[in-house]
Amino acid sequence: MNSAFFRAGGRHLVLCAGVLLSLPQAHADDRASELTFLTWGDYIDEGVVADFEAEFNASIRFVHFESDAARHELLTISGVQGYDLILVDSVSRALYQHLGWIGEFDRQQIPNLGRLRLPAPSVGSHGSDLCVPYTWGTTGIAYRTDLVSEPVTRWQQLFEPAEELQGKILMSEAGTEVVGMALKALGYSMASSDPDELEQARQLLNKQAPLIAGYAPVAVDSAAAKLVTGEVSAVLTYSGDALMLKEFQPNIEYVLPEEGGAIWADFICLGAQPENAELAHRFIDFLNRPEQSARNSLYIYSATPNVDAEALLPADFLTDPVIYPDRASLDKSEHYRVIPPRIARIYNNIMQEVQQLSE
Repeated sequence: MNSAFFRAGGRHLVLCAGVLLSLPQAHADDRASELTFLTWGDYIDEGVVADFEAEFNASIRFVHFESDAARHELLTISGVQGYDLILVDSVSRALYQHLGWIGEFDRQQIPNLGRLRLPAPSVGSHGSDLCVPYTWGTTGIAYRTDLVSEPVTRWQQLFEPAEELQGKILMSEAGTEVVGMALKALGYSMASSDPDELEQARQLLNKQAPLIAGYAPVAVDSAAAKLVTGEVSAVLTYSGDALMLKEFQPNIEYVLPEEGGAIWADFICLGAQPENAELAHRFIDFLNRPEQSARNSLYIYSATPNVDAEALLPADFLTDPVIYPDRASLDKSEHYRVIPPRIARIYNNIMQEVQQLSE
């Protein structure tokens, strides 16, 4: 999970919300040495990409999305054609497997996969082994320490905000996160299907709605900028993104709340109809060389699943609780999971209701 934020752009193809921003021209004789990768913006070290392109005399064409919904839309519109590699979260991985939108890597062609593991077993519990773990982290709260009188440590501080936070909170627009974290604040599972618990979450969110700055995809530059500039004081966001923002505003802190948050994992999948499967396998193996994996992990401020890469990372990175939370914090948190359609509709209905109340 990632936001483009302030480092995105450059020489790659960028698609946001299905709108074409720039399109490099590709010649027919270049296609054999070109990969097309559908992913979050600014979610891979450009130096790693440049090294791969130089070593294999190839190029990577990036298509960027700003939300899970935007990725679904792009794949639907294209008929799942034209993408060699697709970056997905654990829930979408299971969905895309069911829909036949992803293919299967030949693991014999990717020897470096033997270096990978996910330290939180539940992170990888959805879907099959079709896809390759890329990184993992948590969903919590980023806030400005210079704009609040006391540290933000609990979800309840967002859902029942003190006066100084009123009108200064930006929430995600995703029901799984907003409703899910409201449930966590109340002491319930973020994937609860209990009618009474969901009703309590709805009431809590209805009370919160008029007191916040609004709802937005967390992967939108303008949403990130509001925390940097101080237009908002707290946001529901992802661990790696919060650390990216801290580069630009040192008063930003990230917390995995006392009640626990969410654990996410991102995976790289082979497209169902890849145009260059051989090069895709080479890229995945290259990306999981320990030195390249370590460089990339530092760039995206997120934990690596590559155990040999960890030996190359600085001690302060490996001991940063934002990147590698302690076991107690992980135990109180939950991985994203597939929610039954009937329950998903309830989450969506709650979100529609609270978004109207916030307008």
